[in-house]
Amino acid sequence: MEDTTITLTQAEFDAKVEEAVANATKDLEKKHNQEMYNARKEIKDLKNANLSQEEIEKRVREEQDEAIKSELAELRSYKKQSILGEKLAKEGLPTYFKNDSRLINAEDGDLDKVIKVVKKEYEDSLPKGNPHSTIINTSGRQPVVNDKDKANAEFGQALKELVGR
Repeated sequence: MEDTTITLTQAEFDAKVEEAVANATKDLEKKHNQEMYNARKEIKDLKNANLSQEEIEKRVREEQDEAIKSELAELRSYKKQSILGEKLAKEGLPTYFKNDSRLINAEDGDLDKVIKVVKKEYEDSLPKGNPHSTIINTSGRQPVVNDKDKANAEFGQALKELVGR
């Protein structure tokens, strides 16, 4: 029998392994989801077999009502978040205040008052005073030399020469 070897780089080998793992995972998830769907359907069919037509309609209506209520709550939450984002941008506040529990739980009428309170607290937390550093950085440039400094430097050199002799 003939030995054949395949030479792959580490990246190619890793890509092939990841692809095989992804395919196997996808197949297992698909099989599991199908089994769970069949089990739920079977249980629902057994429950519905024992119910009258009116009870089935009532249950279907309740499920639809529950789905509508959850969707309505989700849409209201989305609307409040978008309104909150617009108001925060208008006030010049950072967007992370969208997650502030006071703003999330505020009633629509009280939202402007709560935003003012949050803005005041935010502005109080900002540093006061000069927004720019008053420390002069001299490490990168030569000091400015005037005539007096130049004369003192020359006098110092002359003293070094006299003392050094």
